[in-house]
Amino acid sequence: MGFIHYNRHMKLLAIDYGRKRIGLAISYATLAEPFKVIINTPNVFEEILTICQDEGITKLIVGISEQQMAIETEEFAQKLQEKVALPMQFVDETLSSQNAEKKVSESGMKMSKRRKAKDHFAAAEFLQEYLDVTSKII
Repeated sequence: MGFIHYNRHMKLLAIDYGRKRIGLAISYATLAEPFKVIINTPNVFEEILTICQDEGITKLIVGISEQQMAIETEEFAQKLQEKVALPMQFVDETLSSQNAEKKVSESGMKMSKRRKAKDHFAAAEFLQEYLDVTSKII
């Protein structure tokens, strides 16, 4: 048994990769907050680098799902690592989108905004799970 220790002074950026949109969430101490949704364009790596610099990000947490999307996410993360020289860790995001969808639908938000909003809420879901696990004894 050992500790997975999360340093409260670290600032993490969670990335929920999607072919069209990428959801981002940021940690503040041990709390994950949805940050924003960015469009997946050829300039997305520079945009994420700028966010990391502006927000003082110290580590990237990339959500990974299953099958083809897992492969695409790993390819995206490899390209991102070439541009953003920060430690990176993959975490399971399988249920985060479903949980985020439920929370967003319960919020009373209009359907047109719900689709876009769930991406950064999903990132906050798996980032919060990561923070919860890494701040405890395993």
